[in-house]
Order: sequence, then C-alpha cells, then structure tokens
Amino acid sequence: MERRQNWTCESHEEAFRTIHKKLDDIVDRQIAYAETSTRIEMRQKQLEKIVTNGLTHNVEEMTKKINIICEKLSALEDFKWFRQPITKFRDKFFWYSLALALIGGGIYSLVHYGSTIVKGAILP
Repeated sequence: MERRQNWTCESHEEAFRTIHKKLDDIVDRQIAYAETSTRIEMRQKQLEKIVTNGLTHNVEEMTKKINIICEKLSALEDFKWFRQPITKFRDKFFWYSLALALIGGGIYSLVHYGSTIVKGAILP
C-alpha cells in the first residue's frame, strides 16, 4: 500500500522502495493494533456493564432477602415473652431430665425396698 510519493534517485531507488515498504508495514500494524485495542476496550466496557448490572441485581436480591429476615426477626421479638423461657428450658433440659430420673429412681427405691429398710432399721 503506497502512501508516499516515490522520489526517484536511480542509485537509491531500491533502498527507497524497501524503506517505503517497511514504513507502510509499520503503519498497517499500527492501524491494526489501534483497531484491536478499540475492540478490546469496547468488549471490556461491555463486560464491565454486565458485571455491574449483575452485581446490582445481586445486591438488590440480597437487600430484599435481608429485609424479609429483619421482618421475621421483628416478629420473633414480639414473642420474646414466650421465646426466652422456652430457650432457657431447652438449654437446661438435660439437667432437668437427669434430676427427674434421680428423683424417680429414689421414689422407686423407696417403694420397692422401703419395707425391707424399715424392717431392718426397726428389728435388729
């Protein structure tokens, strides 16, 4: 692709032709690089737009879900009078069960072995 005037000097004609060709190649590469860079920038902007829109969409969904959770928590706070004692009972349930088992075992022992113990204590 010739863009320059051909200055003719018979002794340097081949050298000028080679230089012009090299310069034309350099210009062609620079134009191709500029076009490629422009396409890359356009794709990058498109990707940034997609990511930004996706993140915005995700943030909106998360905001809605968090608002729903907050509403449910505020509803639970209305039942605080019921929730706190039940939670306390749940936390101490094992110890209450153990105490009930020991008391039940003690009552069973008194009923079953009570007469033997009383006879042994009274009669030597």
